[in-house]
Amino acid sequence: MSLIRNERLKLAANFLNAVGIGLIGIAVLRPIVETGTTPYAALAGWSLAGLAIHGAAHYILGYLR
Repeated sequence: MSLIRNERLKLAANFLNAVGIGLIGIAVLRPIVETGTTPYAALAGWSLAGLAIHGAAHYILGYLR
């Protein structure tokens, strides 16, 4: 049962990691592509959200047995 739990935790952490990295990528690339400039307030907000989700993925991995 522990192996199944560990694999489910890894899948959840991988999903959150991908979402977090995607948010950071969107925060950087979208404003540059759309306007050619970077609004730093939006960049900071989305990047912090992505880093928080990425951090949550690392936190979940702490529950592996």
